[in-house]
Amino acid sequence: MLEQNILVKIRRNTCLLATLIFSVNSFTAIAQTDTLTVDKAIEIARRHNLQLRIAENGLQSAKLSQEELSKTKLPQFEFEGTAIYAPSSNHFGYDPAITNGGQFSGQIVARQSVYDGGLRGIRADQFGIDIDLKTKEYRMAERDLRYSVKQLFIEVLRSGEEMRLESESIAQLSDYFEKVKQLTGGGNASYTDVLKTKVQLSNVQIAYEKSLESQSLAKYELAELLGGVVDTGFVAVGSLSDYNGAAVDSMLGAASDSLTNLELTAAALSIRHSQLDVELTQQELAPTVSLVGDAGLLTSIDNLQLPYDQRAGLLGYSVGIVFEIPFFNWGATDLRVQEKEKAVSDLHFQSELLRRSLISEAKQIRLQMIKLRERVHSLQENEKSAEENFFLTRSKYSAGGTLSIEVLSAQQMLTDTKLSELQTNADIQLLSARLEQLLTQ
Repeated sequence: MLEQNILVKIRRNTCLLATLIFSVNSFTAIAQTDTLTVDKAIEIARRHNLQLRIAENGLQSAKLSQEELSKTKLPQFEFEGTAIYAPSSNHFGYDPAITNGGQFSGQIVARQSVYDGGLRGIRADQFGIDIDLKTKEYRMAERDLRYSVKQLFIEVLRSGEEMRLESESIAQLSDYFEKVKQLTGGGNASYTDVLKTKVQLSNVQIAYEKSLESQSLAKYELAELLGGVVDTGFVAVGSLSDYNGAAVDSMLGAASDSLTNLELTAAALSIRHSQLDVELTQQELAPTVSLVGDAGLLTSIDNLQLPYDQRAGLLGYSVGIVFEIPFFNWGATDLRVQEKEKAVSDLHFQSELLRRSLISEAKQIRLQMIKLRERVHSLQENEKSAEENFFLTRSKYSAGGTLSIEVLSAQQMLTDTKLSELQTNADIQLLSARLEQLLTQ
């Protein structure tokens, strides 16, 4: 009687499990009304990602700075107004021949640089480098966004495929469970076989629920990365076993000692920018020449105190040329030059460290990719053998030629082989995406 009650409970749990799987699949079919490919996801992310907008603003800011510098080539105008009172007497005050009692003025002043020691040209080169750097930073932000989207998309595909494989495993074990119960009811199998099968079936169900959780989390992260414009009920379309081997081989060939990518190009630009800092500092002692001119009102208090018909003119203009020749600052310029040269040297060292690190990573990816491809081929062969072994072992069990534990072991081996192949394909896709990120120029 007790055994019959247990069998009834097991039958109810099996039905409940089947109902749960059907309900989840039905809800998924209803909720997941939108399909999403990796290319579509990248396109959406590019339109809504805020990091790209920040990088774009940085590029526009550099262009505005360059345009601002170009305006300094033109004459610069400003208004100057002064009001000075300088009283004097026989025993106190400035020399009235110099001060004229004070001064009033209101003038438009114009200055035009004729020669600035080459400073403007050096700054123009730096601004050009800044624009190139900001362009590289924008492309790096775009590239990194593409990689992040691919990472999450691969995880969505992997967890979805894992759910499918575990659903197959549940179906196989559920079918076998019914067979074991029939044999147990006929006295041809032990009740321990029922318990063992039930435990394994429950473990697979738990694994399925964990995969469902992993996919939900990956979808949430991907939806957030896309700017929140995509509902998490989307269906990810793609295959982890579908990758362009020729393209990967081409990238692997490019991952050599002559590797060049965005980071290394940006590092070279930073070095050139710092070298121009050295040149700017060296030009601190260069002479400068400027033309100056003014037009407006200029007079003295003494002149204003004269009768109107005796006053000198108030309105006029003047022009002149200004030479500035710095020649001694106690060696401060030389010290600043040495400081800038040390910064350039540090950037060279950092660039070399970066190059070595990238080459090392590229070589590691190449080795991993080769090994993973070999592993996929072996796992595909193993899967065929494991599937054949499972069905043969199950047939033997039905005929009383083997133990239940061997059937469960064969089924577990088949599922593990499929999951290993799945994970290996996902690893290949992730390495391919990282290699693409690493080699983007």
